[in-house]
Amino acid sequence: MTRAFEHVVTERLLLRALRETDLEVMYAIHADPETNRYHPGGLSPTPTLDAARARLDLWLGDWAGRGVGYWAVERREAPGVVIGFGGVRHRELEGQQVLNLAYRFTPSAWGAGYATELAREALSLAGTHIPDVPVVAIISVANAPSLRVAERLGMRFDRLIDYEGFPSRVYLSR
Repeated sequence: MTRAFEHVVTERLLLRALRETDLEVMYAIHADPETNRYHPGGLSPTPTLDAARARLDLWLGDWAGRGVGYWAVERREAPGVVIGFGGVRHRELEGQQVLNLAYRFTPSAWGAGYATELAREALSLAGTHIPDVPVVAIISVANAPSLRVAERLGMRFDRLIDYEGFPSRVYLSR
């Protein structure tokens, strides 16, 4: 396991491993209907605080077991205020081990390029420290902003899949 992912500083962001204290803000961001606009079926993956706790426990387990997982994201100019979550985590996709690239920000942080900045750093670190595992981004065909992020990063469209009952595009980093 590498510690390279635990605390990362980019031009404008602080990306850090999750903590137990992130539960409330994780719930607030993931339960917000606006942040679920492109989630399959429009349903929140964390409709309750208990669901958020289960998701946080899963993500904390990624960090404990593999030394990599989704980050809590803060602005460098406002440390301590989480504006989103994202990065890469191990998962299985159609029988293959992959690193899933994801990002979700509070709507007040949308449009500032933070998803691209976070994703660029995640791809770089994954390529350096976990080069044997492909990085994928699974994006709803309706999510034009996230599709643009993947394309801006140079990820290539690989295939269309049914993801949780909805058509989604799979992009690969290499």
